[in-house]
Amino acid sequence: MLTLIYRYKTKLYVNLTNRCPTACVFCIKSKWKMVYRGSDLDLGGAEPDAGAFTGLIKEAWLQEPFDELVFCGYGEPTMRLEALIETARAVKTGGLRPVPDDLRIRLNTNGLGSLINGRDIVPELKGLIDSAHVSLNTTDPVQWLALMRPGPEYARKGFESALAFVREAARVLPETVVTAIDGIGADLEKIKALAGELGAEIRIRPGLD
Repeated sequence: MLTLIYRYKTKLYVNLTNRCPTACVFCIKSKWKMVYRGSDLDLGGAEPDAGAFTGLIKEAWLQEPFDELVFCGYGEPTMRLEALIETARAVKTGGLRPVPDDLRIRLNTNGLGSLINGRDIVPELKGLIDSAHVSLNTTDPVQWLALMRPGPEYARKGFESALAFVREAARVLPETVVTAIDGIGADLEKIKALAGELGAEIRIRPGLD
């Protein structure tokens, strides 16, 4: 059975896709063989429609409530923007009761959603996403290429697109957080300063191994 949702601590995570425009040097999906904390996140190329996710979210709530719904799996959620929006909207419009419509919804992303979809997607997230956590990891576009290893179609404009996403998200969404991995060679003080310039908060994360 495909793992479309999974729990970790007090959160429920939505595993929309395994597709990703980057192959980050710090990503542990290969090392961990697509398993995360006991959950096999390998979708085998399958990408069920939003209805499959919303039904499971409601079932999970009835089994045990959670304090946050997070779009995060071993793939970039904005590669399935329509499913992401439809799922979030189902929660926020009360369509999944007894799941509360004020449930906090977070998007974990590499910030390339607008580049992936060919338009600024942040306005479409307004009122649906409460927090965007953007994995940026550096202030240097050359180092960004080395750390994030984007596909060829995302390499030239990727870093600037991620910055633009953070800047716009910080303006539109209730919370935007720039994240960076500790111990991968980036200047964390510069990243903190850049996050502030973009209007975002900062979170330094330990690497997984």
